[in-house]
Amino acid sequence: MLGPAKLMQLDGRQLAFREAGRGPAILFLHGLGGNSASWEPQFARFAATHRVVAWDMPGFGESERLAASPATTRDFSALARRFMATLGIDQAVGIGTSYGTVILADLAHTHPSCIAGMVFACGVTGMAHLPPEKRAQLRETRRAEIETMGQRKFAEMRNSTYAGKGMSQAVIDRIVELAGSATPEGYLQAYGALTESDIFPSLTAIDVPVLVVSGSDDPIGPARDCERVADALSDAEYRCIENVGHYVNLEKADTFNRLVEDFLMRVARKTDVSVR
Repeated sequence: MLGPAKLMQLDGRQLAFREAGRGPAILFLHGLGGNSASWEPQFARFAATHRVVAWDMPGFGESERLAASPATTRDFSALARRFMATLGIDQAVGIGTSYGTVILADLAHTHPSCIAGMVFACGVTGMAHLPPEKRAQLRETRRAEIETMGQRKFAEMRNSTYAGKGMSQAVIDRIVELAGSATPEGYLQAYGALTESDIFPSLTAIDVPVLVVSGSDDPIGPARDCERVADALSDAEYRCIENVGHYVNLEKADTFNRLVEDFLMRVARKTDVSVR
């Protein structure tokens, strides 16, 4: 089990995070359906060989939301860079899921020296391609849902359906618990940033090794979108895991961890950094 989150003040706001282990750093960035505890299976596996670090994204878990309103993906990625610097991390392999992949791509684009490799797990691509009126409608609809149901009920209604078919009730309950941890305004701030984001301009400037992982049953980051991400990158390998929904690192943690382990060895060979 993960211990309690640690707290720091960053830009005058509380930011919660978890860390463990020693060695080359791995930075974990969750999406709109989680917090730093979403990476528990990965902490258990990789803390023996790496320094593993995960934040509660602003507005999620125990972190306060960003001061900027409305916020952008650049606001989140800039804070992620300052978070790394505060912890004394000059470079890390970044592992993101869902909206965390968009933040990670922007971080690698704007601060390329700080990212040695990336894993995009069940990533999304942003909604900036939609007409402005459609994006505004999506934000209004999502606010109405959150204000009517509250974060927990919203997670029970939506996030519980994002897992692959036949997933255990224990995993679904864990997904709902994690997804319900956001504050309503924090969630809506991040969702608003997602609606204005487009991952693809960031991808063209990324030349580090990348592993793109999708779930065959993912309704949020569908395999076809993940394939497009892989195709847009200069040094990417793509893997689709069968019978998995949007939470690949929780639904099939062992399979995901094996893919990540192989990828870390690939990055280590390229950067001449030992994984042991």
